[in-house]
Amino acid sequence: MLKQDSAVQADDPYPPDAWRSVAATKFRAPRLRPSLVERSALLQRLTALAGDRRVTLVRAPAGFGKSTLLAQFAAQTALPAETVWLSADEDDNDPNRLFVSLLGALQKVRLAWLQDPQVLASQVDTGGPGARAAVAGMVNALCSYRGQRLLVIVDDLHRIHDPAALHLLDDLVDRLPEEIGLVIGSRIEPGLSLPRWRARGDLGELLTADLQFSEAEALAFARANPGRALPPDFVRQALERTEGWAAGLQLMFGAVESRAAADSGQSVGRADRHLFDYFASEVLAGLPSDLCDFLLYCSILPELDPRRCAAVTGRDDSRPALQELYRRNLFLTVLEDRTPVLRLHDLFRDYLQGELALRGPEVAEELHARAAAAETVSPRAVTHWLKARRWNEAAGEIQRCAEPLMAEGGYASIERWIHQLPKEMPYEVPELAHLLGMCHWARYDFLGMRVPLELACAGYRRRGDTESLARALVMLGRSLQATGDLAACAELLREADGMAAGLNAHLRSAFHSVRAWQALADGRPQEVAPALQAMADAAERDLTTLFPAISDVFNTFFYGLPGTLAPLRRLRELSAAWSARQPVHWQVEAMAQTAWPDFWRGERGPAIAALEAQSRFLQRIEALPPLCINLYQLRCWILAASGDFDGAAAMENRNLQIVDAPEFSSLAPTWRRSIVLNVAGVYWMAQDGRALAGLMPQLEAATRPEEWPAIETGRAKVLGQLALLEGRLEDAEFQLLRARELYQRWRLPNFMGNPSVSLALLRLAQGDPQAAWAAFVPALQEAMDEDAIGPLLMEPREPLARLLALAPAGERDSDGFRNILARLASWQARHPSPPVRERDEERHGLTDREMEVLERLAAGDSNKQIARLLSLSPFTVKRHVANILAKLAMGSRGQAAAWWRANAG
Repeated sequence: MLKQDSAVQADDPYPPDAWRSVAATKFRAPRLRPSLVERSALLQRLTALAGDRRVTLVRAPAGFGKSTLLAQFAAQTALPAETVWLSADEDDNDPNRLFVSLLGALQKVRLAWLQDPQVLASQVDTGGPGARAAVAGMVNALCSYRGQRLLVIVDDLHRIHDPAALHLLDDLVDRLPEEIGLVIGSRIEPGLSLPRWRARGDLGELLTADLQFSEAEALAFARANPGRALPPDFVRQALERTEGWAAGLQLMFGAVESRAAADSGQSVGRADRHLFDYFASEVLAGLPSDLCDFLLYCSILPELDPRRCAAVTGRDDSRPALQELYRRNLFLTVLEDRTPVLRLHDLFRDYLQGELALRGPEVAEELHARAAAAETVSPRAVTHWLKARRWNEAAGEIQRCAEPLMAEGGYASIERWIHQLPKEMPYEVPELAHLLGMCHWARYDFLGMRVPLELACAGYRRRGDTESLARALVMLGRSLQATGDLAACAELLREADGMAAGLNAHLRSAFHSVRAWQALADGRPQEVAPALQAMADAAERDLTTLFPAISDVFNTFFYGLPGTLAPLRRLRELSAAWSARQPVHWQVEAMAQTAWPDFWRGERGPAIAALEAQSRFLQRIEALPPLCINLYQLRCWILAASGDFDGAAAMENRNLQIVDAPEFSSLAPTWRRSIVLNVAGVYWMAQDGRALAGLMPQLEAATRPEEWPAIETGRAKVLGQLALLEGRLEDAEFQLLRARELYQRWRLPNFMGNPSVSLALLRLAQGDPQAAWAAFVPALQEAMDEDAIGPLLMEPREPLARLLALAPAGERDSDGFRNILARLASWQARHPSPPVRERDEERHGLTDREMEVLERLAAGDSNKQIARLLSLSPFTVKRHVANILAKLAMGSRGQAAAWWRANAG
């Protein structure tokens, strides 16, 4: 009998937890009935499989007792193991929601998270690189598990059919440490790497034949039936007809009072849905009419608890009604016995909903509306409102839950809901259009975000909602800039200026960021530093103004512009201060970790140290395209400044691969040619005219509308450099003079350096040292004024040395000149590493310590032996092994050992 407690009757059975977008009942194994048949032999088999297999799959059609078996296993396992439970449902059918649900299941386990789980979840939108990075973060946390065995039970996996979601789970399984196992319940064979896991002995399976009831189990089941005693011959006949199908047996036993059920000569096949419905109708006919209606109405609920059932049925006796349904041994499982909370078996719920549909669609729609109004889990409320076809209420609920859901990365759910609304609603409700724009922004789809944000702005203007309009204008401005529509962005900023007085500090700071980007793109470099300074001043007063203002500022674009280094360093310090206090958006943390200020100043040691920290950050949140591109560009210039031109070019070629990948196609139009300019810069430093000439088809192709005018500056500079290397001095002079003129307005110094240096080298080639020095002075003076040698580090070392040697005696003795020479010297001396480490890390992604662990692993040592040999804790070795497998994209220690023997042995 279920426990009764009137004191909790009005309580919400879903207590507060870390994931309010997910019902807590998903993480509770069903409670077991006292009369449940003990299937000891089957439990022993499941226990043996789960004890040492990476994955154990329990697969059979509906009604064969998978969930009951898994619940028995979770409650009675003889293993020294801890279990967590996740009941998958239709809301989990995308990578983000599945990942959030897995995090929710793990929340009760003591794990050391290197990154806040919610921030980790926010990386998962689609199943691309962000999902792989988030899985790596979860694996790192699982490596910190201190128990002997942790089993993650995922029931009803057949509800997950999205390929990207299944790929995420597949990736997780391949990286699981030895102590962690996955136990799956599913009606069908899930789209996971089952053949590979079978081949290497990682998969245990219990299938339909294993779950069929034996005669002894069927007789025990019949004795537990609350109705009258059943003759053994009837039980054997039922067993034969149902072929051991538990659901068929239960219904036949439950309907035994019906002569039609007892005398039916029908043959029952496995999970025969028609016969299930036939027997279910017999059971339903045996219920009092009021209880039958109660059950039909409540069948629209994912779970049945007194408060929600009362809201749907309008009855004040929901608690005793639920008690009576459970007492009658219907197809119900208990999730919480104090409240109580029950769940209908899928087959029974589907049958009931079919019966409910016969009363007309308006009945179910009204019931869903009642359920939505009472629902406290907001995403479930959205689903009810949508099924009720109450579009305005659904739209309002979507807006209410959007912010916390987006904090978890739930953009796909938001898009899916909005697309179920009538097509005209985003035109009528600007908040919906705004949300669609933000969903595109999360994928760096700058082109796709433009139209919905323009719709949102138009709607906010009609309504006179200044604050909402300003928020949408900020994001629209980034879209317009990224897609090259600078004139439209300028008009947007004029509109923002007209409303500036009424904006809060967060929005003012965000517009300063948009103005900085616009000034850079539009050829007003002297206006960038004041905008960045205003952002830093706002953050000094309130750190939370950093986001979304910091959008992409962690990248390299602003370095080298007049006066920008100081505010950029301040913004890095402020971002670090905020990151140290609490979990922050990844863009804020990326700014906190950026190594660009150190490189741009030319401080080699700090730049290398900051690069290592930035690399570690990427290992945690890697794979987001702007972060990868940013890091590889930084590595490129550090390698090139240290004389490793092949390694430097390899970095930028990796960036080309990123922007050319289909999932990042929206980045290619605006980013690709700037990356090619970086490759050209490396070849110029190497004085490799042949390689530089090979880039000309890409550089000389027609300019796309999305590209900024600064591309023309870089193109003219590279054309001039190539002509200089090939001895075509007249052509070089024309192009380099043009590049210098363009540089006064349109410049991206960290992609193209300063053309004055190349022009000075041309004057040397023309035999005019005095003109060469005069041409070089502006670049040298800029370096001294900004206290930054970044552009000089992007020049070929021997030709640059000849220019510096031209300095007059008085200039050579100045402190500023000596300081420049000292910093250049720290880079221009041949170093066996800076980046040998960066090169090795790029080659295979492993640190020196991980290579040591891998060497011992390849020698056949266990984790304990490796820990003893390397003076590490077993916990640390586990983490290293997990990172090795993740970085090498391998699923087993054996594969990693084979890689080591092939590449480093």
